[in-house]
Amino acid sequence: MKIKLLLPLFFVPFALGAQTKNIATDNHLTTELDKIVQKEALTYMQNPARVGLSIGVFKDGKSYFYNYGTTEIGKSELPTSKSVYEIASISKTFTGTLLAHALTDGKIKMDDDIRKYLDGNFPNLEFEKHPITIGNLTNHSSGLPQFLPDQSETFKKPMDSVAMALADFYKNYSKKKFYEDLHQAKIDFVPGTDYKYSNVGTQIAGDILEKVYHKSYEDLLSEYITKPLKMSQTIIGTNSAQLLTRYNEKGKLMPRNFTTIMAPAGGILSTTGDLVKYIQYHLDENNTYVKRSHTPLVKNEGDAIGLYWRLHTNEDGTQMVFHTGGTFGFSSVLQVHPSKNMGVVILSNESDGESQGKLYDIADNILRNSSKK
Repeated sequence: MKIKLLLPLFFVPFALGAQTKNIATDNHLTTELDKIVQKEALTYMQNPARVGLSIGVFKDGKSYFYNYGTTEIGKSELPTSKSVYEIASISKTFTGTLLAHALTDGKIKMDDDIRKYLDGNFPNLEFEKHPITIGNLTNHSSGLPQFLPDQSETFKKPMDSVAMALADFYKNYSKKKFYEDLHQAKIDFVPGTDYKYSNVGTQIAGDILEKVYHKSYEDLLSEYITKPLKMSQTIIGTNSAQLLTRYNEKGKLMPRNFTTIMAPAGGILSTTGDLVKYIQYHLDENNTYVKRSHTPLVKNEGDAIGLYWRLHTNEDGTQMVFHTGGTFGFSSVLQVHPSKNMGVVILSNESDGESQGKLYDIADNILRNSSKK
């Protein structure tokens, strides 16, 4: 028999101009960290578009979890540390971590021409005889497009309809069709000389991992990351019954995120409970794979990119490692500060033009203010 534990539930009145919005939370407000998180979370949740928010913090060897809002508009069910969200492009850091294993195992080299691992002839995957390398994939300097096929016309539609159009298009999109479309991709600069964000490049990186290990991306994820770290709710798939309902800023229900072939670039599902374990793993820079995935490949005015991880040098000279994520309906951020032995993950089941940036600011403020205490 399963017993459902009821978490303590509090309603915090928060002024919204002439209105007061009652925001449900399980924050007990007993520690300084609790109060810091409360201030940041309530500021974010004041926007009527916000639905649910889950925050995980790892600090001083301990894990802390906070939840706000609801799992679904019209209901009063508070999300928990086990609530499943799409983590979108944070998925890329998992691919980067797997690439660190492949590099250490001698399966690949950063300067390998990616065509070494592709079936068929792709003369288009070079510019002026400069091929795309694996390193170019990991720092978004390959010149490959964001999506295959090119979806620039789709993104000219009203945003309400873009998500539906893409979900419908990719519903039956196969890996075979992906590589047929890759033949049509055009590179317009020397790989490694410019930045162009590409989901396509990360999809190819995932396929290269499958080829060199003779295992599926899902199996590699389990073998090297989720099973060792006991991240049992971090999965790939489009049919998770546990996945939270997702919304845009108008409260409109959004479709699921594309297909499993996009898993390496943005198709992983997870929870704050699991991602705090992932944070702990990435705090250990004595770990060969962690260190390698955080090694900067491209630098630009104090910021850099490692194996998909974004690397930011703070004013005190310490490094912050992070990634954000956004789909049509979910927003997320994960920040790791190895020198402070601290990290924050924030997941939301609502997405709009400002949500990713604001979640990043919340994580930044939590890390900065709590490290002063």
